[in-house]
Amino acid sequence: MKNILFSIVLFLFSLTIFAQEKSEVKASKFGFAVDAKMGSATFLQTGKVDLNGSVNVGKFLFYYTSSDGSSSISLGIEELQFKANGVSAGENYALDQKHLRIPLNYSYSLSILKDHLDEKLQAYAGVGVYANTLRKEKIQTLEETYKNKNQGWNGGFGFEVGLVFQVAKDLNFGIGFETQSDFSKMKKNEIKRKLEGISTVNFRLQFVIN
Repeated sequence: MKNILFSIVLFLFSLTIFAQEKSEVKASKFGFAVDAKMGSATFLQTGKVDLNGSVNVGKFLFYYTSSDGSSSISLGIEELQFKANGVSAGENYALDQKHLRIPLNYSYSLSILKDHLDEKLQAYAGVGVYANTLRKEKIQTLEETYKNKNQGWNGGFGFEVGLVFQVAKDLNFGIGFETQSDFSKMKKNEIKRKLEGISTVNFRLQFVIN
């Protein structure tokens, strides 16, 4: 009888300790983020010389962070604007494109300077893939303006590194560097297009939803 009572007490004590440990484990977090990116890229098109230009990107995404805060997965939508000047058949032109993208990313974070900043500063590295479509295109010369829409879909991949600082309980600010490239070409009317060497500096506001 004593052995049974002792076993029951030990079992209940073990459950209490386990419950306390579970309550101390950090919960997984959801949230959303807004990114602004600026940089450069190279545009490739059938029958044209490679064209170097500038890119500006706005991105909105939802993310999920693991309970230990080290890993996160995000899915979102972004618009990339590519602008460049070129020459065709001796005539100057200005190119303005708007790409719609659906990015899927994975990142890993690590706290740095823990003793000085109380785990408020993290370094991260991430990889991702995206689906991309050339939604609008405007080609402007001295004489006239040409406009195209929905020029096809393709895909790409990217890599990024950066720092994230906690500025408030549910608000983080991040800055990083990202490089991307289309791994396939979009095709319409026998014309193939893609962007390569997309290099940007990224600024992020990250909102945490517990």
